[in-house]
Amino acid sequence: MVKYLILLVGIICWSSSFGQYNISVKIDGLDCEDELLLANHFGDKQYLRDTSECVNGVATFRGDESLQNGVYLVVLPKKNYFEILISKNEDQTNYFFHTDTTLSPKKMIVEGSKENELFFEFNIFAIVEGNKAGKIRRELDSLEEGKIKKKLELELKDINKGVALKRDKISQDCSELFIGKLYKSMTEVKSPDFSDKSEEEQRKFKYLWMREHFWDKVDFSEDGLVRSPVFHNKLKYYFDTYMPPIADTAIWLGDGLINKIEAAGSKEQYKYTIHFLLGYFESAKFMCFDKALWHIAKNYYCAGKAFWADSAYVSKMCVESAKMEATLCDKVAPDMYMPDSTFRQRIRMAEIKKPVTVLVFWDINCGHCKKEMPLISQMYDSLTNENIEIYAVYTQGDWEGWKKRLANDKFNFINVANAFGEDKFRKKYNIRTTPQIFVLDKDKNIRFKKIGAKDLPKTIEYLLEEQGIIKPTDLDSKG
Repeated sequence: MVKYLILLVGIICWSSSFGQYNISVKIDGLDCEDELLLANHFGDKQYLRDTSECVNGVATFRGDESLQNGVYLVVLPKKNYFEILISKNEDQTNYFFHTDTTLSPKKMIVEGSKENELFFEFNIFAIVEGNKAGKIRRELDSLEEGKIKKKLELELKDINKGVALKRDKISQDCSELFIGKLYKSMTEVKSPDFSDKSEEEQRKFKYLWMREHFWDKVDFSEDGLVRSPVFHNKLKYYFDTYMPPIADTAIWLGDGLINKIEAAGSKEQYKYTIHFLLGYFESAKFMCFDKALWHIAKNYYCAGKAFWADSAYVSKMCVESAKMEATLCDKVAPDMYMPDSTFRQRIRMAEIKKPVTVLVFWDINCGHCKKEMPLISQMYDSLTNENIEIYAVYTQGDWEGWKKRLANDKFNFINVANAFGEDKFRKKYNIRTTPQIFVLDKDKNIRFKKIGAKDLPKTIEYLLEEQGIIKPTDLDSKG
């Protein structure tokens, strides 16, 4: 993606609409045996749109309907390419680009597109200024602190500022055109001065202000921004930077952004944002983020708002999200009433009267369980245990093997199994792999899930402290 564009002083920008495209490309050094491809950005990927026809060394892309706004790529046989802007504000049947195989912006001749003239002219300017900046950076790397270094740092700052100012001027002069909207979306949003506050308060206020105003320069009605790398990169940066590792806050930020886009009208941004968040939340490594994933699935896909999604895909997603719902964080853990290893006594999990209950699903033949269960047992035996209990559920059916394992390893916590097949624990908890660990508070709300045995001591300590039962240093062990 070309990051910088050039200013034309006194340019006049206009808008119009047309209905076809006929884009001609002449590349010195290639002939009609060399096929060109036309592709477009879409988020962080690129998609093929057309292949060229060629007459007398001029390659042409033709279509009966005009192309949508976006940043497109003309791809050469060796897979090198140059980017162009496509705008529905211009007559796309008059686009002509002439260059050579070096693809140097300085060699590019543009006809029939004012937006592309601006695009390449600014690119040339940005390259020149970028070379200056690179030379200064190399000098700075070899200098110690002093007047010369400070002078060069100021020069570097002025170069970057000058490039930004020229780009911003184009965005203002052509605010109704795609190029203007694209460049405006690249403009840095600057926080107000909070220097009257303490350093800690400054960081807090700047963070909150930026989180609220990050999208101020983005036109949520412009579909073409999705057909550039800009929108995807801003999405990722926003959630990487301003989303705390708290599922409810992530949901709030996601819904807020989606609602703004929906109100402004860009269907492509709306679609891309929902799709992005589904994948982003699914891959997040933070505790309880399956709640955010479930929220997107239920409230957009299963609610019929994902107009682009295949019905079979949506149906499958809704089935899977329904399985997740009962064991989302902050939900009351589904109760279980299972027999212990004697098969004569049943123990109900809900009747455990401890501030913290650790629920473990495990299997005697599970390799990871063989490592985790001894650690859980050691932790349990090291504590006074008046404030915690472990409810360990054996998930398979080798009853003799299970009893033998309990006898050999001396697990002193509550051990139960679905010996009579009456408790639908797999459906309740969506158990597909073992071990699975859930940590519940005194009301049996799920507070932590899918954690390792090594994380249990601190997790238990946190919940006991939260409930006012201990101070952090009070969770003493016997060893």
